[in-house]
Amino acid sequence: MISIYFASKLGPEYLAACSLSITTFYLSGPVIFNGFSTALDTLCSTAFGAGHYRKVGLYYQRCTVILLFALLPISVFWLNAGPVLAAMTSEKKLVTLCEQYLRLMPLAAPAVVIFECSKRYLQSQYKFTVPTRITILALPLSFILNTKFLSIFKFQGPPLAFIITYWFMCISLLLYIFFIDGYQCWRPNTTIRQLFSDWSPFFRLGIPGVLMIMSEAFAFQILTILSTRFGLDELAAQSVVSTLASFAFQLPFSVGICCSTRIANIIGGRSSNHKVAIPVTIGVACFLSYFNFAWMVAFRYPLAKQFSDDNELISKVCHLFLVVGFNQFLDCINILCAAILRGQGRQRIGSSLSLFSYYIIATPFELLLGFYYDMKVFGLWLGLALGVSFLSISELIVVLRSDWDSIMRKSAEIV
Repeated sequence: MISIYFASKLGPEYLAACSLSITTFYLSGPVIFNGFSTALDTLCSTAFGAGHYRKVGLYYQRCTVILLFALLPISVFWLNAGPVLAAMTSEKKLVTLCEQYLRLMPLAAPAVVIFECSKRYLQSQYKFTVPTRITILALPLSFILNTKFLSIFKFQGPPLAFIITYWFMCISLLLYIFFIDGYQCWRPNTTIRQLFSDWSPFFRLGIPGVLMIMSEAFAFQILTILSTRFGLDELAAQSVVSTLASFAFQLPFSVGICCSTRIANIIGGRSSNHKVAIPVTIGVACFLSYFNFAWMVAFRYPLAKQFSDDNELISKVCHLFLVVGFNQFLDCINILCAAILRGQGRQRIGSSLSLFSYYIIATPFELLLGFYYDMKVFGLWLGLALGVSFLSISELIVVLRSDWDSIMRKSAEIV
């Protein structure tokens, strides 16, 4: 969000290029890292709840190694993304700018991997606030670097600031783990053989986790890709609302991590506290739905003015906020129900529902409303909202009908 904000100061063309670059980077990198590391939500949290503390550290080490190996082919793609970008848009300058941005991303990726895995390692031990405090601490650094680098490096300033900021967050989190708190679950004498063995639980949980996160992320980010067909003005408007939608997503997603960790701890400890945890989680989801909808609709005009002084662009953004706010109202229930499924170790069910909802229901309606009925970006978001509504209801039904005895038996076999 910060990168897009500063890129917008260079003009609509740079705003669009930054948005498309981040979309491409996010879908091909962090989505995979986040999705695969959801295996730790199940494995680390269940092991911690069962009192197998050294296994928590071993799972963390294995997942980090797997994802660092996965970086190799992903980095090759970032360095040679030109043909893919050219297929997305006919704007040659847009492609050139995006290539410049993506070629810097291999420098940031290891920090992203280590930070995400370390974050889940700590959260499985009920240390939820540490990654948040480090992220908040990094915000002033990010603003200072973006401000300074934008004047020196222009369009390459935001990605350079992103790289330095993420390495600061990564190193800070590791220093906290090893010198302050979190080292209790670290496995210090792990051998190479132990590190590279028994990866099957990660792929069994991680691949559905990737599909679960990627199906949702791609369904949102594909709106930016499709928006390139409507011209720079529509793409710029989409860039603004998608940036703020991503910001709105962070609150329920963060709460969801706490919920999935708590559910997995309950399962690992063979407790009946799920009878309280599930209703509380659903209640929180309903509250967050109203909250995100309210601020997005109520403050749409001042928010739009923060990104542009162009009256036509502001008008487009404010119009889009109405349907984006409605989508956020539905999405919070989906996010927290998906978190419950991850805590239960049922990523496969979540991924199946996500794929069906986003690509069998949402995508056809997006294309129909956006292109056939010429509703453009507004139609794309409306089609997405239809898919999200089906997904939210489906996941809620699955969660409420959970067979907890069966879930606890299966978790005992994994841990």
